[in-house]
Amino acid sequence: MSCDNLQALTPGTRLGDYRLDGVIGHGGFGITYRAFDTQLAKFVAIKEYLPVEFAVRGGDGKVVPRGTRFADDFAWGRERFLDEARALARFRHPHIVPVLRYFEANGTAYTVMEFEDGKSVGELLRQPEGRLPTDDVRRLADGLVGGLSAVHAEDFLHRDIKPSNIIIRRDGVPVLIDFGAARQAMGERSRTLTGVLTPQYAPIEQYALDSKQGPWSDIYSAAAVLYHAITGQPPPDAAARVGTDPYRPLATAHGDRFDQVFLGAIDRALAFAPADRPQSVEQWAALFGQSIARVADAPTQRLGSAAAAPRLGAARRDPDSPEELVAARPRRRRIRLWVVILLIFLAGSALERRYGTELRALLSGTPRPVEVAQPAPSPTPVPAPQPAPAPTSAPAPAPTPQPPPQQAMPTPPAVRPAPAPTPTPDKAKQALIDQAARAAVSAQAMLERADEATRAARAMGGEARIVAARAARPDLQNAERLTSDGMSYVGQVSDGKRQGLGVAELSNGERQAGDFQDGRLNGLGTVRFEDDTRYAGQWHDGQPTGLGTREKPGVERSEGNFISGRLDGLGVRRTLGEPASVQSGEFRANLLEGPGVETVGDQRYAGGFRGGKRSGYGQVTSADGKVQSGRWEDGKRVETTP
Repeated sequence: MSCDNLQALTPGTRLGDYRLDGVIGHGGFGITYRAFDTQLAKFVAIKEYLPVEFAVRGGDGKVVPRGTRFADDFAWGRERFLDEARALARFRHPHIVPVLRYFEANGTAYTVMEFEDGKSVGELLRQPEGRLPTDDVRRLADGLVGGLSAVHAEDFLHRDIKPSNIIIRRDGVPVLIDFGAARQAMGERSRTLTGVLTPQYAPIEQYALDSKQGPWSDIYSAAAVLYHAITGQPPPDAAARVGTDPYRPLATAHGDRFDQVFLGAIDRALAFAPADRPQSVEQWAALFGQSIARVADAPTQRLGSAAAAPRLGAARRDPDSPEELVAARPRRRRIRLWVVILLIFLAGSALERRYGTELRALLSGTPRPVEVAQPAPSPTPVPAPQPAPAPTSAPAPAPTPQPPPQQAMPTPPAVRPAPAPTPTPDKAKQALIDQAARAAVSAQAMLERADEATRAARAMGGEARIVAARAARPDLQNAERLTSDGMSYVGQVSDGKRQGLGVAELSNGERQAGDFQDGRLNGLGTVRFEDDTRYAGQWHDGQPTGLGTREKPGVERSEGNFISGRLDGLGVRRTLGEPASVQSGEFRANLLEGPGVETVGDQRYAGGFRGGKRSGYGQVTSADGKVQSGRWEDGKRVETTP
């Protein structure tokens, strides 16, 4: 988890009984945090209503409209957000994330949900395999059918099914999260906010706000997720299927892994025309037939009793209720922890008494004396031995050998030094290896944070392109034409200024499209510069600022957080020349700084960077898995290990 969104509340912020720990995800409509419920001693997920096109967070942490013209839409959307929370709170189903409560604070609204511990389908599909095993795909299909059946039975639509909105819990159960009904309602009202549309998973009817949507729309999106899980790639965009449809049935390439009935049910659900798809989940389930477990017999039903029981958060606690048992778990954990600590202390004391001398000698690196075993003395009675002389700091001289009498006691065991230990590796080289390994671990952690930021940036870039497409529509309402200072603008206008959706073209060939405020792009939009570099994402006062993507075709592509058009913050930068390279981490003015990861050709470096070049300690892993540790200065290796 990270807090790379500039609008997010900082970790440690308190919202009533909840303490925010970090950001799980964020997009154009809100931010989702992981939080700790201090009353019930459990983690939860909290979604905050913060539509980036209408609102911004002030210095005091409160969320306020971007301007007076957005106040009504912001307030209306907040009510729809709460309406959606009220509707979802009715659901208690193993494949639907439970809503525990909702409340208002900081000028906005929040929904508290169960924290589903697991990985999203999107994360699983980004692993090297790129697709899911056969049995996992079938379980995913069964979970989607079961969850959507319950949702649609209440005349409710999800409207935003995609891999990142499906969590596979640690017990293997798929769970639908992040419903998009309120967001869709905002799009239909304002006609400026991006509707619930994720290209490649959205049906064609979602590309127009006034098109009729229904269960068949969710079915298309669910089938698109299954298509991706089977093939490793999402299906073609619905917009690209107009005219000549590039979609190829699954049975032609994947009939060796799945039966024709299963693949045919997915193909039917991905029909381009809404009328050609199953019109209800029941119809879709019938197409699957026996190729997926029936809902009543699905493995997830083993959780039925738990799903039907009240979730934590009830106002009353019974002594034997799940709430009381869960609240008692931290106390039991603390008791067990102290018992373990006590046992470790006692064991350590015993070891110290028995092996203290040997351990200290081993840790100090000095050889310790070794006693040489001698034969056992004869059982025949012998004279009592003379007491040994008191030990001195100098070693005692060896006794003069005397021929012992026939029944004399053997001489005391001689003490002699142990053989010299095997030489250890060069300490300096070992220190280099250790420092390089620590740097690589830090770089890997930074890579994971950067990956989160790039996923959000790609999503934001997709939304910005949709907003730009709407701004360029020839039937845009209240559109006017303005021309001044070598610039031509067609779009919405207020008080003689660019205000609302529109497209501006400059004399140097630059083209801007999106949402304008006070004559400048603010919110979401795209730009194509004169050198063909393109940016899609968030804007502030006419500058690309926030999450987005920047690309110069055939040369470079960057994804992450931008400030004034430069990659600044967590992100990824790819150069497309030869050799191609990828840098991931935290950037400053387009240059990687601090821990990061760089892949060049078939080699991977994880370590420190300064000014975009390798600097400090790190490790290089070659294609055959061989790891070399070293230290770099200004991109050059100055120390290395074999």
